[in-house]
Amino acid sequence: MKWWVPLVILLGLSAVLHLWRLGVPRQVIFDEVHFGKFVTAYCCTHQRFFDIHPPHAKLLIAGTAKLIGYQGGFNFDHIGEEYGDISPIPLRLFPAIAGILLPLIFYALLRLLKVSPLISFFGGLAVVLDNASLVQTRIIALDGLLLTATFGSLAAYLAGARSQGTSAWLWYIVAGVLAGLAAGTKFTGLAALVLLGVLVLQRVLSQIKKGATRPLLSGLVILVSAFVVYIAGWAVHFALLTQPGEGDAWGVPTGNFWQDTVTLHRTMLSANYNLTATHPDESPWWSWPVMLTSIFYWNGDGGEVIYFLGNPAVWWGSTLLFLWAFFLGRREVWKRGWVPFLGFLIAMLPLVRVPRALFLYHYLTPLLFSLAFGLVWLDTVLVSPERRRKVLGAATLALVVFFLAFAPLTFGLSVAPGWISALYWLPNWR
Repeated sequence: MKWWVPLVILLGLSAVLHLWRLGVPRQVIFDEVHFGKFVTAYCCTHQRFFDIHPPHAKLLIAGTAKLIGYQGGFNFDHIGEEYGDISPIPLRLFPAIAGILLPLIFYALLRLLKVSPLISFFGGLAVVLDNASLVQTRIIALDGLLLTATFGSLAAYLAGARSQGTSAWLWYIVAGVLAGLAAGTKFTGLAALVLLGVLVLQRVLSQIKKGATRPLLSGLVILVSAFVVYIAGWAVHFALLTQPGEGDAWGVPTGNFWQDTVTLHRTMLSANYNLTATHPDESPWWSWPVMLTSIFYWNGDGGEVIYFLGNPAVWWGSTLLFLWAFFLGRREVWKRGWVPFLGFLIAMLPLVRVPRALFLYHYLTPLLFSLAFGLVWLDTVLVSPERRRKVLGAATLALVVFFLAFAPLTFGLSVAPGWISALYWLPNWR
């Protein structure tokens, strides 16, 4: 099989699933009520607002929407509000593009971790057919860029470590740019920069006897690239938000740009950490790997519903693979799998200590790291080609069956009420 065939298949399937009925429902879905307002401020009203997340993803969503004709004129007053004459497609398009690219990046990452092409393709397919990831990248939300930038930065770094000459430094710049975008999407995106920092340190220590100039320089290139991208996003943020708005209650910019940025960061971190509001669909971190609590996103007049609920074959399967790899993994697993395992810890552990309400979607980054670690283990134990085909064939069938079964909750499809009711397997899934 040609190297590009798996990428074309993943790209085509991902594009179809993300773009099909992207404008449906024509109502505000869950966090669109917040992010829609912020995006509209950037592209259209220029009124200052306050958000606990950095601006980069919102800026890219706004830029894409503006580029294809969005002119504002919508207030995002409440979930379920009708968009009316305004199409939601321009606002949902950038998250969808990020979601389309994610399976390709995940496939490339697995290949860079020396996972076989067949199991790497299965990993990409698992990302494509995960209902939860698909839902989150078909609405106005930030997680699409967060995931794409985080895993893209890691893949770019590993590609740079394998390359020589100019191409290696270009990969390191890409890694830094993407890490800066990840941090600029949500503060949890700092996990990307921390992980790259550990990888650079590991290379420095491994080459200390013969001189570690190259890994030190690669770390500097990554850090500078990430910093430039991160600061540039804030520069655009302040340049666009020039009109009085609700955000002024949290402080009005003085115009040092640098001091305004520092002050706003203090306010954001304090507000984020001290949020006290509760939500019926919030869930503790320890429940995420087994997907105990879904998130209700939207319901239509005809009984249609949208939930943030993952493909059980992906979520429960990745948890089982992760545990098997951790307890039964041989030396080869840790030799190749320590990077995604470390990524899982870096992404997951900070969330354990967050006191405010958290939701199932906060597990998306750790989920993909755990899946990558489990697939590295699977690649080491499925040595026989015949056994590999049988196991992956059964797993692929499970992926497809569960994806189709839960598709009504993903796309808000109108189906028989009994179908929807049959999907509420656990008490907190409805």
